[in-house]
Amino acid sequence: MLVLLTALVVGVAAGYLAGGRLRNLERLTLTRPWLVLAALGLQLVAFSPAGATLGQPTAVVLHLASYGLLAWFVVLNRRRLGVSIAGLGMGLNLVTIAANGGYMPASKAALELAGAAYSGETHNNSAVIGAGTHLGYLGDIFAAPSWMPAANVFSIGDLVVVAGIAVLLVASMRGSGAVVEA
Repeated sequence: MLVLLTALVVGVAAGYLAGGRLRNLERLTLTRPWLVLAALGLQLVAFSPAGATLGQPTAVVLHLASYGLLAWFVVLNRRRLGVSIAGLGMGLNLVTIAANGGYMPASKAALELAGAAYSGETHNNSAVIGAGTHLGYLGDIFAAPSWMPAANVFSIGDLVVVAGIAVLLVASMRGSGAVVEA
């Protein structure tokens, strides 16, 4: 959620700085935007007390299924430059999560800086980077410190997602929509 909130704030602020207007967002049309909401819903269930009740294997399946919905959305909207950029970031995250059994590897130092209470080797959708970790450098190695609202850990892929959503918002606020011609 921190990624989306950051993307919205950065995108809207940059859109205004670029001379755009918020009212222009009403003209932004995306194919099947409900896929993003459905994916977020799956992640909310997977990483909530309900997900814990369903069990770890089910939470992992829901997490990976959410990325399937997001990938479908990206393919359908790939002509929007911002969506394609965000899709690249999402792809980096998906590859890293899939390579690590359905969990995003996270730096213990980043988790501590964010004030994340964790016990053992996993925290929410993250697994602490260890000897068997794959692609750890693409994991949650950065952190917003615990004194910040919504402090959390984040990855390079998350930064690319933020950039993509910001590009989409700036282009839309300026009225161009940044459609990539095939």
